[in-house]
Amino acid sequence: MEVTLADGRFTPHTLAVRPGTMVQWENNEVISHTLIGDKSWLPDPILAPGTQFTWLMDTPGIYHYASSFSSGIEGEILVLEGGAETLFEGTPVEEAYLDYCSGCHGADRGGGVGPALIPDMMLEVDSFYFDTIKNGRVGTIMPAWGSFGLTDEEIWMLVGFLRSEPNYAELEWGMPQIAASRTVLVPEDQLPPAPTHNGKLDNLFLITEREARRIAVVDGDTHELLAHIDASYRAHGYAFDPTNDRWAYNLGRDGWVFKIDLYSLQAVTKVRVGHDSRGLAISDDGQYLIAGNYIPHTAVILDAQTLEPLKVLATEGTDPDGVFVQSRVAITSDVAPDLVGPYFILGLKEAGQVWRIDYSQPDFPIDKLENVGRILHDGFLSPDNTRFYIASQGDSYMAVIDVQNWTLVDTIATGDLPHPGSGAVWEAGGVEYGATVHAGEGLVTVWNLADNEIMAQIPTSGPGLFIRTHEANPYVWADTMFGPSPNEIYIINKTTFSVTHVISDGLQTLHPEFTQDGSYIYISDWLGNVVRVYDANTFTLVAVIEDVITPTGIFNTARRYEKLGH
Repeated sequence: MEVTLADGRFTPHTLAVRPGTMVQWENNEVISHTLIGDKSWLPDPILAPGTQFTWLMDTPGIYHYASSFSSGIEGEILVLEGGAETLFEGTPVEEAYLDYCSGCHGADRGGGVGPALIPDMMLEVDSFYFDTIKNGRVGTIMPAWGSFGLTDEEIWMLVGFLRSEPNYAELEWGMPQIAASRTVLVPEDQLPPAPTHNGKLDNLFLITEREARRIAVVDGDTHELLAHIDASYRAHGYAFDPTNDRWAYNLGRDGWVFKIDLYSLQAVTKVRVGHDSRGLAISDDGQYLIAGNYIPHTAVILDAQTLEPLKVLATEGTDPDGVFVQSRVAITSDVAPDLVGPYFILGLKEAGQVWRIDYSQPDFPIDKLENVGRILHDGFLSPDNTRFYIASQGDSYMAVIDVQNWTLVDTIATGDLPHPGSGAVWEAGGVEYGATVHAGEGLVTVWNLADNEIMAQIPTSGPGLFIRTHEANPYVWADTMFGPSPNEIYIINKTTFSVTHVISDGLQTLHPEFTQDGSYIYISDWLGNVVRVYDANTFTLVAVIEDVITPTGIFNTARRYEKLGH
């Protein structure tokens, strides 16, 4: 295995090898360097220009070294039984970065909510970045990934990846590649004519098993685990066909879209829309899907029945500061035609634009709304679909868009980094309210949908990502998964806005989701590897669902009927 010293850096910066591997360093610079290993594991060899040094890496461990010329010229050797294949469960470090880091730092490492992570911007020594990844940053949304399952070796591998130059050519993925990736897993004429299980199709839970590349399916009536469906890397977005209870769709963060048969609980077709993806929505007529990408900067419209690609949209435009940028897709949503019109909504994160796409027209025409905000994120529709609320995390407000006239009509200063997820909207005393949690502080903000005035700001123990309610339940439920007590779920009275109860079971709990009738609520415990089921009115624990690995997002099939966006 070779390490090259040139242009003031070692390449590769971090090298993972098996015990017994000979590693050779070659100096391609015009000056000499002495290699100094921490804890004196190297004999301080002098590398003259054009010379090599070879050393046997025989004992498992993490080995740091640097050049005597500058402590900033450094590297790591990871000696692992099984080599690099043991890291990230066999996933390449490039894909691990996309999953763990790109949401805040950009798929191209150019920055977003978090700073850019490219060599010229990283001026600290390796140990600084290792410590930041492992332990997080106090006062920011940077999580302590060492507490969330990453090993020291995996963190050092990420540090090495960040020291490498981005390869932008690898990010391309257009119509030819999408079409070629489409795969029929099970011919639909071979599927059973009726469900093969006893679960009610309008009350099934699809639960992302984050690290297991699969989806758990649970019967919401009996709380029984029915099946595991093979999926891709960290299933992220779900959509349910509003016209046919047989079909569900899932989008993995690695860009694979799956069409899922809820009769037989298996995927039947898949297609890859990109390298790093987030949002998925389905049209009210069940004909089209739209998927959003981080890499490349595109959105893809698919035939929902066949998963054949119909159109690729380049997501780029002028940002609020007048700069033309390529943009990640922050959110995809669907507007009800019987309420407003046959539209998809697309949020462009860096461009600060929100697009309305008419899916009833064959060329999918787009109305573009600029200057909505900086670093757009999640959003949701009002129940009548006349207003769309989208988080501007760079501005710490919720932007309010008139969907019919496609204009920005208001902003709501909610708090630090609003993160509404799929939204919480309810009616109490003849007034409709909306609410969001925040990824930057422990706060639930509630506003009146009629005039966008803030009605309450409710402190919690820490930042959260998900908030949920149900028309048959008198409470709003919010997680605090990024707080100092990441196992707390706040239960807030819809009328008084007071905290009625706090559930503190488990290790890191998130993403509350109701059964169809609102009588029970499911909560994932990411680190505890269980899903807990509570009586939604008494808060009593009624079931614990095991045999789920790193559960995160929970989605009930009754979402097909929601008007907040599919």
